[in-house]
Amino acid sequence: MDTNPILRTIRRTREQGRMALCGYFLAGYPSPELFYRMVRASSALDVIEYGIPADDPALDGPVIASAHEVVTRQRGVRAETALVLIGGLRAVPQPRLVMTYTTVGRELGGFLRLCVTNDVHGVLVPDISQQEGEFVVSVCRTLQLAPITLLDARADDETVRWAATHGDIVYLKASPGPTGTSADLAGELGSVIRSAIERVRAIAPSTRVAVGIGIKQPEQVAALAALDVDMAIVGTRIIEHLEQGEDDLTRYIAALREATYY
Repeated sequence: MDTNPILRTIRRTREQGRMALCGYFLAGYPSPELFYRMVRASSALDVIEYGIPADDPALDGPVIASAHEVVTRQRGVRAETALVLIGGLRAVPQPRLVMTYTTVGRELGGFLRLCVTNDVHGVLVPDISQQEGEFVVSVCRTLQLAPITLLDARADDETVRWAATHGDIVYLKASPGPTGTSADLAGELGSVIRSAIERVRAIAPSTRVAVGIGIKQPEQVAALAALDVDMAIVGTRIIEHLEQGEDDLTRYIAALREATYY
């Protein structure tokens, strides 16, 4: 039986005949008040990924990088404040994970314990080395946080093995570029992702597989469901739609949700 809320949610959605849907929000963007409002309005999401603000979000494309700049430079929101904001959303029913860069995590003492204090259930550190990752994974499991490992779908076998054995969830990058680039799942990429999923599950059958980066349209979500993915993650387009207002965001998420059925 899964004890972590994110893993329980993924199992439950599969029992319902669909893939879990995760949406990304940058903590405090576009303002703390609107951040709260947009997250609470996004009830059709199954899981929420919260970005921790960073001065140098090196793996993010221009849309999310610009949001980081607004939050850090104009709003003055940093990691500790971001976690407090996330903790203020305890009443939101969806389980939540945080994505942080290594520098941000190191600068805030006790980062992982503060995640637990603020009801976070999983952690993704996309730029972490395997050596440091070993330590972070061990602490996460001690604290009952789900470690999430980032994996390029085209990675070599050794890298796949590390990600599969150290992550409760493997986050497959659909696009090899930064966030916001497009993923052509109708082409060769679909076969690449299918192969990567098979490689992960051959090594660690119980490890869940999520796919993100480049996922923008309901048609892409439907293609991932057909590939037997456990969870689709949408980031850049969520940010773009919330900038257009609550109604626009909720319509977009509803369309994604309809596409999650296998």
